[in-house]
Amino acid sequence: MRIRRAGFTLIELLVVIAIIAILIALLLPAVQQAREAARRTQCRSQLKQLSLAIYNYESTHSCFPPGQIRMGFASQPRVRGWSMFVQLLPYFEQGALYNKWDFADPLVNETNGSTAAVLPVLICPSESQLQNPFTKPSGARYALTSYGGNGGTQSHPPAATKGDGIFAGTGPAITTPPTVQHALVRIRDVTDGTSNTLLVGERSHFDPNYDTFFAGGYATNPMTGWGYWAPAGGQFGLTDVTMSSFGPINSRIPFNFTNRPGSISSAATFDASVESTRRLNAFGSLHTGGANLGLADGSVRTLSENIDANVLKSLSTRGGGEVVGEF
Repeated sequence: MRIRRAGFTLIELLVVIAIIAILIALLLPAVQQAREAARRTQCRSQLKQLSLAIYNYESTHSCFPPGQIRMGFASQPRVRGWSMFVQLLPYFEQGALYNKWDFADPLVNETNGSTAAVLPVLICPSESQLQNPFTKPSGARYALTSYGGNGGTQSHPPAATKGDGIFAGTGPAITTPPTVQHALVRIRDVTDGTSNTLLVGERSHFDPNYDTFFAGGYATNPMTGWGYWAPAGGQFGLTDVTMSSFGPINSRIPFNFTNRPGSISSAATFDASVESTRRLNAFGSLHTGGANLGLADGSVRTLSENIDANVLKSLSTRGGGEVVGEF
């Protein structure tokens, strides 16, 4: 008598494999959405920590930290300084790093490696794949931040900053290259109300079209080369640590180097273009549909990339007198 061996036929096995594949296809988007929701939540938590550090600084010094303190030097780079994040180091448990900071010549912090210190609290989990620290063509290394302060209605280029937000540049008068010096901001200066004024927000380092202009020699850095938390030399330090309402949330360059308009024919015309200016001013993130931004009352909101431009502008000013409705 023949004994039949138990098992699956080839057809049965293929059916089981097909069912498993369908289940994976159905479950994978849900898993990805759950992971992104977790990353978004962690990002909001980190913005709350940053907001708390800012208010602890304000409680101690009776003003918000300047976006950047700038000093003039006879040799290049003539503009050197330190950022709001350096000032905040003692307030998010980085006192040891703050104590070794060289404030007499900020460029020393580049050469001794301090500017390359990666601070996890300043990196959104959705940007965890960044090359961090970023290595400049000169070999200098700078760690990145996914966050920046509210620079008002315009935070880039240096000669056009408005200083009507919370964080701006200040320091000894510098005339070459031209920069704009602004007064320190105090809580009493936020006359629009802390629940109607932005404090901090996210910066996106993702822009493939912008990166083609770096590859084409029109941009100094790729997009991942903006957003140092501790810029030490050069006139664009304030751009690294502040954003503004000059560009919409998640603004990106709408064309690549090959398909650029005829008006962009050099590095200078690209830098001066409204598309590049908007991009370097804009808040943004890798979260779908918007970005996390903290208000001056300590709350954190996810603002849509489709928010009305006038509402975003109103939120970015500390004393513009605008009436802000629901957002």
